[in-house]
Amino acid sequence: MEEQPRPRLMAYDLAPALLVLGMVLAVGRWYLQPERALATMSVVVLLLCMTAVLFVARRTEQDASRRRTSDALQSGIVFGGLIVAISLGASLAATLGAIDDADRSRRTTMAILGAYFMFTGNALPKTLTPLSVLRCDGARMQAFQRFAGWTWVLTGLAFATAWLALPIALAQPVSILLLLSSMLLIASRIVSLRRTAS
Repeated sequence: MEEQPRPRLMAYDLAPALLVLGMVLAVGRWYLQPERALATMSVVVLLLCMTAVLFVARRTEQDASRRRTSDALQSGIVFGGLIVAISLGASLAATLGAIDDADRSRRTTMAILGAYFMFTGNALPKTLTPLSVLRCDGARMQAFQRFAGWTWVLTGLAFATAWLALPIALAQPVSILLLLSSMLLIASRIVSLRRTAS
């Protein structure tokens, strides 16, 4: 039986476009804000690393067993590229006087990060190791995967809401507390899963 061609992800086209946009905005920031050259250089290095990851993801997507990983990497690059482009764009707009509220870019960036947590949490139960290859209780593992996915979806929603609704001075500690709480919840569930397995 022939393998059906898989549909092309929107991330396939968006990832390189966002990386190019980020690089153009970084060069513009470097030109307009030479005093922030070190920060801009770190963004350029980040974009180059993301480009290298995209290149590797594109080369491995031909292998059927690695397609899901390649798709996840490209989707992650889209979110990362979007965050970088919005941050740099807002910084340039503030420098040029087009916007007067620099906090807006930070809020938007963090809201996109919250959306990324939701996206990742939603995909988590679908992308983990198939239950057929695990040497543990399948029902418990599946329950853990759903728990971890829901935890990240709700964390992402609360994270984005905190950055959109709360004052920045309060949004930062609340978002850090949300992330730490989620990681501790998932870690405690992993510990209890291992105890019952042994």
